[in-house]
Amino acid sequence: MINKRILIISNNALSDTNSNGRTLKNFFHAEDKDKLAQFFIQSDTPDHTACKSFFRATDGQVLKAFFKRKSAGSIVENKSEINHNSVSAQKKKTKKTPFTMLVRNFVWSRKKWRKNFLEWVNGFNPEIILFQAGDCPFLYDISVELAKKYNIPLVIYNSEDYYFKNYNYFKNSGIFAIFYPIFRNILKRSTKKAIEYSSLSIYISEDLKHLYDKEFNKNSDYIYTATEVEPSVKDVDEPVFSYLGNLGLNRHLGLIKIAEALQDIDPEYKLDVYGKIPSEDVLSDLTKCKAVRYMGLVSYDEVKKAIQKSMLVFHTESFDKFYSKDIARGFSTKIADSLASGTCFVLYAPEHISCAKYLKQNDCAVVITSEAELKSKLAEIIQNKELRDYYINRSIEIAQTNHNAEKNREKFSCLINAL
Repeated sequence: MINKRILIISNNALSDTNSNGRTLKNFFHAEDKDKLAQFFIQSDTPDHTACKSFFRATDGQVLKAFFKRKSAGSIVENKSEINHNSVSAQKKKTKKTPFTMLVRNFVWSRKKWRKNFLEWVNGFNPEIILFQAGDCPFLYDISVELAKKYNIPLVIYNSEDYYFKNYNYFKNSGIFAIFYPIFRNILKRSTKKAIEYSSLSIYISEDLKHLYDKEFNKNSDYIYTATEVEPSVKDVDEPVFSYLGNLGLNRHLGLIKIAEALQDIDPEYKLDVYGKIPSEDVLSDLTKCKAVRYMGLVSYDEVKKAIQKSMLVFHTESFDKFYSKDIARGFSTKIADSLASGTCFVLYAPEHISCAKYLKQNDCAVVITSEAELKSKLAEIIQNKELRDYYINRSIEIAQTNHNAEKNREKFSCLINAL
């Protein structure tokens, strides 16, 4: 058990409705929620069973406060709320470009909005700051300021390599791309300041830890994403093929290739795709493909059921030059669920990305790294039950070693209590 009061600072609330919230929430299962408080900035609906108190301030609230010169944000009450993080709500959001991120950072960096927030923090009286890193310089700065103010340890949980992105990762930002060097310098400065002040950095993978360790000589460790999915006892012969996850970052194009390869093997085969549609173009592309059945966005419980009734469960990453570079160090939260499920896992992705290297090194999934071998490898794994069983046994073994929720929580608790 963690014996210190922890203030969590992050984009997303602790919840099961998004990967960031679920990853953080997994660290604190069965902990005393009176020792947890969270400040977040997205319009999420938090899980009040996971935490004592939540304080939310959104971009819109802080922008209004900026012009009115008043405080922004409020404690989130434990009641049913509308989740404004829906697809329709996202369409109304300002497009992220280097310029809009600079403006956003300037507005958030003004301190007038913080009055109510600081009163809330003072009432909680934290003993540790846990900051989930992203690409918002102001959140790094707030985390460092609070850690210094209360003279307490700062712990950074990091699943991204933004510090090292020396290219404009805001695709299609047009003329605003000229502002990227300015934004990057601000982000790098805030990141460096936070890491150098921190007592501990925890990374989502060993690969990401090594990358940052080369740059910073600081105390660090890694904890892979955890899962509570249990392998089902089954003997699946039905040709059910599923993808469950994010449909952004051009992943839908890889899914269409997979679905078409499946139908080349057998015209009756289809790929069931579950997830949130990020745009009308993506929906159009998926529905035009006769080999795809779009199943919509479902709950996490339904996700687990869909994985366990499948013969093969898929993950894919884009082969597009830009996207494959941008997600090179990424590690999808769905990988842990898939490995633990007792369903044969197939990855279709560029060979240089972290998750492809990880799965290959551990020989726990079918890893397909080119379109040329897609049909042949799928045909082999569909027709060879012994090979499927081999990968299932290996994946369960790796899931128990690296992705077991209880083991990972114990490791996290030990790291935090040692500070």
